[in-house]
Amino acid sequence: MTEGIDELDAYFAQREEPSEERTVKQEHIMMEKIAINPARRKILRIVGIYGKSPEQLKEESELSDFFFKYHMDLLLGENILKLEEGTYRLTKIGIGMHDSVC
Repeated sequence: MTEGIDELDAYFAQREEPSEERTVKQEHIMMEKIAINPARRKILRIVGIYGKSPEQLKEESELSDFFFKYHMDLLLGENILKLEEGTYRLTKIGIGMHDSVC
C-alpha cells in the first residue's frame, strides 16, 4: 500500500467543511421547517422577548409531553432557543425568526 491519501481519507477530507452555499441552504431549510409548523411558531410567540420557564412554556403551549419535547429538542438543537438560568430565551437567530413569523 502506498503512503499518502487513500479513498477513505479523501472522502472524509471532502466532508469536513461544508461550502458556504450548503450552509446557507441548510439554514433556510431549517427556518422553513420552523416557520411552517404552527406549534413551533406558537412556542416562539410564547417565549417572546421576556422568556418563559419550562413549566410556563409547557402549560401555555398546551402540547403533550411528547410533542413538547420533540419541538423543544429541535428548537434548542438548531440554536433558536436556549435555556439560560432556568428560563427559555430566544437566541439571536430565534429573535430573527420571531420577528419574521410571529
